[in-house]
Amino acid sequence: MATAKDPLISAVEAVHAALKDLEPTDVRRVLASVGALLQVPLATQTDRPAIIRERVSESGDVPARPLARPLSIVELLQEKEPSTSAERITLFAYYREKYEGVSRFSRGDLQPYFAKAHLRPPANYDRDFVAAVRKGWLHEDENESYITTKGIEAVEAGFPADRAVSRTAKSATVKKKSKSKSTGAKKRLSAAKSRRKKSMSPSRRR
Repeated sequence: MATAKDPLISAVEAVHAALKDLEPTDVRRVLASVGALLQVPLATQTDRPAIIRERVSESGDVPARPLARPLSIVELLQEKEPSTSAERITLFAYYREKYEGVSRFSRGDLQPYFAKAHLRPPANYDRDFVAAVRKGWLHEDENESYITTKGIEAVEAGFPADRAVSRTAKSATVKKKSKSKSTGAKKRLSAAKSRRKKSMSPSRRR
């Protein structure tokens, strides 16, 4: 028994047959006129109904739109550039929720993502996980742990606040070292002057 042809496909084929020999400008005019007569907006190439893309693409009459590819964990790391293990662990929680659809996790669930991202795991994973919790990026509750709103914002912004703190601390350390060196140089200069004065004293000359 023959299967009835899908009326949607039949309509597409009929329109295609009627317009395929016309110039592009004329095709647009005809479609605009049809849309006005039917009192419906015409779909564009990008917002064609999925059923048309799936069924018509098999006949070759209308090319199917390429499927969207999900973002990989490596691509996300390259985009956000986390610089510490705590930042990477938070990013893994973000990836797990947004791209894998799993919002809850235990502490150990995020550790395998280092291997998935082709990264060497941290020497002290538990310490770095706790550091992310202390920053307010993750909330730990056994198997019901999750990334917080603050953590999501930190990942999406590329951890700018954390880096600003890091830069400030580094600058303070450099200044402290510079001041220490300056103080040491002054002390050495003062000691040298003192030695010269002693060598020039009258008692030394006799």
